[in-house]
Amino acid sequence: MEKLTNELITEWIESNQRFEMRGDGGGLYLGFRADQKNPVWLFRFRQFGEQHKLTLGNYPTISLETARDLARSYRKLIDNNESVIAVVGNKRRKDSDQELARTFSALLREVSLHGAKRMTVTIEFDGEKSWVS
Repeated sequence: MEKLTNELITEWIESNQRFEMRGDGGGLYLGFRADQKNPVWLFRFRQFGEQHKLTLGNYPTISLETARDLARSYRKLIDNNESVIAVVGNKRRKDSDQELARTFSALLREVSLHGAKRMTVTIEFDGEKSWVS
């Protein structure tokens, strides 16, 4: 039961109409609170006895169709009794690991351009320091 349209969303943005959540069906909602620059897609669901609200991203970066596709994929996980939270957490962790690797590679390139022969990196895990040379 899809209720939202791109035309309706554009009208809300242009008229600066603010709201907590407006539903599209299947757990997909759009929020556009006063403290937000852009509307935000939310997916609300109940799984394993607990209510959850997952932020999918901003409109128009995440289109209406993409938001619907994401909501459908999460519904499928729920129907298959797979944890949405675990799947999303693992994907975000993987993305952040890739970003960390890119950042570290860029740091290595930068120091080598400046003629560094040696670099010391200090890493802190939960208050315990480790080091790598």
